[in-house]
Parts: sequence; C-alpha cells; structure tokens
Amino acid sequence: MLGKDMAPTAQVDIVLVQHLLNYWNGRGVDMNQLWPILRIDPELPLPRWVDTDRVADAYDFVARFLDDELLAFDLGIYMARREMPLQRLLRCAPSLRKGIEALIPYVYLSTGSLRYEIDTSQSDIVLISVERHPERHVSPLQLSAAVVIMAGVCRDALGDSFEPEDLCMHLPQSEIADATKAADITGIQVAETQGFYMLEISQVAWNRDGPDPQPVLFKSVQRELIRQDQRFREHLALYSELKDILEMCLIRRNVSQEGVADQLGISVRNLQRRLRALGTTYQNLLDEARQGLSMKLICEGDMPLYEVAYKVGYTEPSAFYKAFRRWTGSTPGDYRQAYLSTINAISTEDE
Repeated sequence: MLGKDMAPTAQVDIVLVQHLLNYWNGRGVDMNQLWPILRIDPELPLPRWVDTDRVADAYDFVARFLDDELLAFDLGIYMARREMPLQRLLRCAPSLRKGIEALIPYVYLSTGSLRYEIDTSQSDIVLISVERHPERHVSPLQLSAAVVIMAGVCRDALGDSFEPEDLCMHLPQSEIADATKAADITGIQVAETQGFYMLEISQVAWNRDGPDPQPVLFKSVQRELIRQDQRFREHLALYSELKDILEMCLIRRNVSQEGVADQLGISVRNLQRRLRALGTTYQNLLDEARQGLSMKLICEGDMPLYEVAYKVGYTEPSAFYKAFRRWTGSTPGDYRQAYLSTINAISTEDE
C-alpha cells in the first residue's frame, strides 16, 4: 500500500482552485456567493493557497446550486484535461505505474485534505483509492471528482492503446445517478461500491509502455514537484507557527501585530510581507485562530459560552455567536450539543 506516509494538508494549491473557479463560472454558478465561502476577494490578487475546509464548503455549495446528478463526472473530466503536474507527469511517463508512483508522494500539494493510495496486492488489478482526512470536512462531490480526475488522466495517458477493460471507476451507489450516462461522459466504466471511492486499473494497463515516453521531461517534472514540495513545507511551517502564536496571544488577550512580530523576532513590516507571501492577511489569520480556539474550548470542556466568547477576544457574546455561525453554520450551543451527542454515541457503541 503506497501513500500512507503522506498526510493530507490544511491548504489547497491555488492552481487547482483556479481551474475549479473557471469551471464553476462556466456552468453559471453565482460567483458572488462563492467568493465569501472561499474567503477570496476577487478585487485582489489570488492567494497562493486556500484552506481545504473552505474548498470543501465551495464544493458543497456548487453541488446544491447546480443540482446536477452527473456533475462529478463532467467536472472530473474537465479537471483531468487541465495542465497540472499530474497530467504532465503521466503524459511523459514510461508507464502508468512509474508515473503514478512518482506522483503519489506529492499529490497532496493540490488535493489538500485528500490523498490517493495504491493497492497492488491483487494479481490482476491495481486499486487506487481516494482517502479523506478524518478531521477535515470533505464534500462527496470532491471525493467522486477525485476518482474521475485520476481515471480521466490515466485514460488520456494510455492514448490509443486504451481498452475498455483497462479502467473502472468504483463509487458509492448514492453518487451514481446513471452509470450509462456517466460512462458516456467519461468513456470509462463505472461500478457501484458500499461507500468506497476508487479507481481499478488492470495489471496489463498498469505496466503497459506509455505511448510517448519522454525520460528527460519526466525527470524535469519530478524535479519541479520536489521544488514545489519544499516551498509548500516552508509555507506550512510558517502558517502553523503563526496560528499557534496567535492562539497563545488570544489566551493572553494581546493580539496586536507588534506582539506577534516580537514573538517571531521580526518587524511588523516583515510580518506583513510574510503574510502576503502566504496569500493571507493578519485579520484573516486572527479570524482562523479565533475559530480554532473557540471550537477547542467548546468541545473540550463545559466552559460557559459567554466565557468562551471572552477568551477568544469578543467583548459581546452576540458578536461571537454571529461569527461562530459564519464559521460553522450553527450556533455555539448547537455545535457543543452535536459534539457531545457524537461522543456519547461512540461511547455507547464501544460498550
């Protein structure tokens, strides 16, 4: 099993998000409603990364807005034909096996809270499953589209050598409205599962020579992925450090930019420059820290909600309740009750 060591991350590459935005805009989605969900200001340059939970929320909104039972298949094929590292790598790889195995360690750069895992334990097929981060929101549309994207890229990489038995997408019954129409859209077989999202590849196709292998270009794309990986790890380390510092600042009730800059040992101007490089603002990061700390305090104890509001920097509980509803779609009280109900249900099952 490959892919276990690469944990999904808290951010999604803006390149992937841009392609999604182009598709959704072309389908007539109300972008004025979508921008706030992603917390992107269309009047400003796009950030380098977008929070994975916001991307998942955007998927959910689009699914409701378009109400198209075949959306995952249409979106997946559209994304499979964009120019991204996945496509470039498989197009010039010696085989699907070598291309996908080279890609798996870096796929999190664009998928965020999703990852692909390869199972080669069976003699006649290879299974590539889509796994979700257990602590992050992931849309069903996101999961289905991820399978279709990988299937579409593999089909295109096989070129004229593609045979119908080479690939089969396995999706939950609830995600397949019409298997025949889905197969017509993608040109790939579709089968139902009991809740799993995966792509089946025949061993023959898995090891078949690619139609246009280019060893030099293949190595070049791999080096590009390594560089992207290094930049992303540096970005994520700074992002995580800033959020931890802000959480401590909230607890101490001193959330000034000067105080945060002092803890980093840099000037306020340098802090602002780093935030621009992260594609965010101090206020957005502070808002995220308030959200994270408030959810932690609500779930980890019985602290009164007015005290939680005070702890995260709100002098008026009503302002905190409004912000919490914006973050989660529910009130703090309902969120705590839902969390406790879930914990109690798990405890009952364990007994």
